[in-house]
Amino acid sequence: MIKNKYTSKRSVLAVPGSSSKMIANARRLNVDEFFLDLEDSVSSTEKDSARALVIASLLEGKFGQKSISVRVNEQISELGIEDISLIVSEAGKCFDSIIIPKVETAEQILEIGSRLSKLEKANGLEAGTIRLQLQIESARGLVEVQKIASASERTISLIFGPGDFAASMGMQVLQIGENPINYPGEDAYHYVLMSILTAARANNLLAIDGPYSDITNIVGLKNRADLSASLGFDGKWVIHPAQIEIVNTAFTPNQEYFDTAARIISYFSQSEASSSAKGAHLFEGKMIDEASRKMAETIYSKGLAAGLTPSTQGDQNG
Repeated sequence: MIKNKYTSKRSVLAVPGSSSKMIANARRLNVDEFFLDLEDSVSSTEKDSARALVIASLLEGKFGQKSISVRVNEQISELGIEDISLIVSEAGKCFDSIIIPKVETAEQILEIGSRLSKLEKANGLEAGTIRLQLQIESARGLVEVQKIASASERTISLIFGPGDFAASMGMQVLQIGENPINYPGEDAYHYVLMSILTAARANNLLAIDGPYSDITNIVGLKNRADLSASLGFDGKWVIHPAQIEIVNTAFTPNQEYFDTAARIISYFSQSEASSSAKGAHLFEGKMIDEASRKMAETIYSKGLAAGLTPSTQGDQNG
């Protein structure tokens, strides 16, 4: 087998940090990651109590194999700064990453990194333990996305925030993640998604699409998930359990493609071992070359991360 370089984050569930019921429910859901939210889903009057509940829930654990993150409040506010300080100090070993909303400059990430280094040292954590996921949610954030993506070794993913982004741009949108009203095409966010994806891949980061807020519109969710998955995104936020299966399916490679990718990899492995190795090959009626092998490895790696098992025929690539 080739080395699996992907971490599966097909579905990332947003869980309000103020709801003990929703936190308990999230523990049993089939998501790759869930994050305990202290930002938009928590009212201003519940911020302190939500933070206390999140810390208690992290210390309790019982999350199984799921990746666990915490979304803090904006880091231009004292509230957001306190979020990071208290969560790292009291539960720094109990979660995988912190989600930073509304990132607009690389300097913000450098400053956060400096604070985290001091907190790690003060609390006996290994340097670099606290990883970051960065939300791109504004015009300025998109303009600076390449610099933001390369600012810190702590960063593991870039996340598109479609709601705040639409507001930043003045788009006529009422449902988060939807195309603007009367938009004549199918994807008003193509440039945004590709810009975020390119910055992520250039820095070996994951790229995560944002939420789709109309939980009654299953067709709309599927269309958006299929679109970002086809571009190469690694996953998408979900805000309701009913959205999980649709998103997981969209970001899991088709079994037939997965098996074909395995056979291509196997074919190249056998060819390279022979004395008649060459650059281009005729494989199952189609011409393939080194670029084909790389594309196959991408699909195969994502499939493995999502839990796919190759068929007997497809699993002959060593």
